[in-house]
Amino acid sequence: MRPRQEFFRRHTEAGLTEIEWVAADPLLKAAGRVGAAVIVAAGPWLVSVVALALISVTMTPVLGYAAVEDLRLTVVYAFCIAPLAAGPVGAIAARQISAQIEMGETGPVAELFLSAALLSGMTAQVLALVVSLTLGIGPASILVGFVSLTVAAALLWTCFSVLAAMNSYTFLIAAFTGGMILSVACMTVVDIPTTEVLIWSFSAGISLCVALSMRHIQRRFACDYQTIVPTFRELLALLRRHAVLCAGVLFAICGIWVDKWVFWFSPSAARSTAGFLHSSGYDSVMFLAHLSAIPTYAGLLLFHRSDLVAAIEGFRKSLEDRATYGLLRRRIDQLERVSWSGIVTIACVQAGVTIGFVMMSPVIVDKFDFNFDQLLILRVGLIAVFFHSILFLFCTLLLVANRIRHFALVQGGFLVSNLLLSVILQSTIGMSAYAMLASAILSAVICFRFAFMSIRAYDYQVFVTENEALYVPRYYVVAWLLMRWNVIKRSSLQT
Repeated sequence: MRPRQEFFRRHTEAGLTEIEWVAADPLLKAAGRVGAAVIVAAGPWLVSVVALALISVTMTPVLGYAAVEDLRLTVVYAFCIAPLAAGPVGAIAARQISAQIEMGETGPVAELFLSAALLSGMTAQVLALVVSLTLGIGPASILVGFVSLTVAAALLWTCFSVLAAMNSYTFLIAAFTGGMILSVACMTVVDIPTTEVLIWSFSAGISLCVALSMRHIQRRFACDYQTIVPTFRELLALLRRHAVLCAGVLFAICGIWVDKWVFWFSPSAARSTAGFLHSSGYDSVMFLAHLSAIPTYAGLLLFHRSDLVAAIEGFRKSLEDRATYGLLRRRIDQLERVSWSGIVTIACVQAGVTIGFVMMSPVIVDKFDFNFDQLLILRVGLIAVFFHSILFLFCTLLLVANRIRHFALVQGGFLVSNLLLSVILQSTIGMSAYAMLASAILSAVICFRFAFMSIRAYDYQVFVTENEALYVPRYYVVAWLLMRWNVIKRSSLQT
């Protein structure tokens, strides 16, 4: 047996070496980074859209329109509630984990992740139950499947945030692909498909991705289960300490959904047999429009992980070396050039994608059998999503400069304006996407002013407002004030 084992060992090692050699190709590495960025930025969103399209095409002739509609709305509601629960928790946990990994303190990483997963899962379960009781969703089998799918989606969202903070992109792609293959396999092997069975089949794939992610994090970072309770309390304290950031993230998520909610609760809304409120004429069109923003999310993630981080690290290195104020200002000027060049590049790419989708809108409408009113909504929605992606880019610069309150203010303003305009336009002219368009343009203009001033005054944000991302000591505030005073004094003497 030994010669045979040695034979298989050698060929296995040779195969792994060949795979690693092929994976090291620059084109494949670039494609892998782009794929990981797309999955991290819009993975759960893509899952829901692809699954809904697949289910609608294959299962409508078998189950009928009403059953497929219940399944579609179950997925939509689950992926609507999940980010509300997991978004703020995942953002804070990922931020803390990234800081701990950067400082080399990897001890509580696994415990913090499990605490975030537990909190987001419980919150998602409560929200799903509240929505179910409010709308009267039933029967019980669909109710249980809906709650379970919502919890799984919230855990998936948390896993994506933490894996992105750990830079585990390769594993993320593998786990995501494996989970989706399992979902499709479960849907295809069912002899007698029902709405409940398909919901659980979809949940199985998401649960597999979550289980693989949890196992990967625990294998990379040792977990001390005895410290779970103190870590959970520490996470709650972090959420209270960063309440403004949590509010900003929550406002950003609600702002995207609030116009749909207005139509769901409008007099013209429809109710499925399971009790889900919906407005299919508006929802389907706007979901397609939101897909056009994926290049912005993926491009921003790639830009943040490369040029933007390098510019920030250059400023940090000069700060640690106790450089002169003139050198620090040159580093800030470089950061400003890198930031705006990257933002403009991503915006130009997104503009090209939006123009392409607008020109292709008649073909899209014909393929999906939309009416003329939906064609107008699609075109306006594509333009609205473009300006919302620009708002998203500007908000990223606010977060880079640690202007958390400005970020929350802008996102709150977008939420309120989108809500009010949606109510007004829905009650006057009916179905329209102009509310989101006007809100996105107004919020983007306001946010541009905040972002421009914040990046230009990055030294002020660091020294005076004590940017936590750089862990700047307090005595740098005095140093910055002395430097500024010397510059002003020298200028006055020269005058």
